Amino acid sequence: MFEKLLVPVYVFFLIITNQISLDHNSWTDRADTSIPEVTSYAKVPKNTQNYLNVQAYNPDTGKKLPYKIKKVGGFDPSRQYIKIDHKGQYVRKINYISQTTYLKAINQIDD
Repeated sequence: MFEKLLVPVYVFFLIITNQISLDHNSWTDRADTSIPEVTSYAKVPKNTQNYLNVQAYNPDTGKKLPYKIKKVGGFDPSRQYIKIDHKGQYVRKINYISQTTYLKAINQIDD
């Protein structure tokens, strides 16, 4: 009985003393089982491979996500449209896509 109470008390103590960060970042989102892994689409700047504060779009609704992805690493500086597999701030992988695919995904053009 005592052991079952010890863990929540210890976690509460760590939160109060700021030993556990409660903000979203790639490490906490990766471990959080309540955050689903989703696919989103985004337009990123050319001539760079480090994309910061990326505004992604939900392909189901065509609307912006309520948050920006803080950091996305790329590998082709000449491309501008990406498909992101992510879980909150944790980016699992990206694929470069065409402008037409991007516009279809965010429902700006029909098939």
